[in-house]
Amino acid sequence: MTRQPVSAEIRRQILHEAGYRCANPICRMVLAINIHHLDAVSKGGGNGAENLIALCPNCHTLHHLDRITHESLRTWKLLLLSLNQAFDRKTIDILLALGRIQKITLRGEGMLEIAALISSGLVDWKQCHTDVFDIMLSKKGTIFVQAWTSGRLEEAVSAGGLGDAEHSRQS
Repeated sequence: MTRQPVSAEIRRQILHEAGYRCANPICRMVLAINIHHLDAVSKGGGNGAENLIALCPNCHTLHHLDRITHESLRTWKLLLLSLNQAFDRKTIDILLALGRIQKITLRGEGMLEIAALISSGLVDWKQCHTDVFDIMLSKKGTIFVQAWTSGRLEEAVSAGGLGDAEHSRQS
């Protein structure tokens, strides 16, 4: 099969899906992004959005060196699609940041920005003062973020309450 260039519209869709960042939740590089085929064109993969993922040049190279697995790429793609339906970009970034820094302190109005994370059970909060709150990942959130960043689909889907992974694959 002759490899055709990815259309500008599909490219924009893939970049938007990943928030114009590397789809690797540990990386999230913004300066240079490649569009990678999950299934190679030479093996029947096409240029449709379902077969493409945004990767920075470093993560793209690490994948081709087998340091980032195909399963991890598929996991990141699926979870990005799911998370984009549930949360805005800022909320997704807060979720990933909490996985790295353990705790964020917010004033009352900041609680509204993370309301979706609180209601989903992915974060817990503790009131420190009248209008000051410490925000941290819940047990469920910790399991979800660790599984997501490690590319473990079954565990991430189960912890995140995104539904039965087996059922999701069959749908």
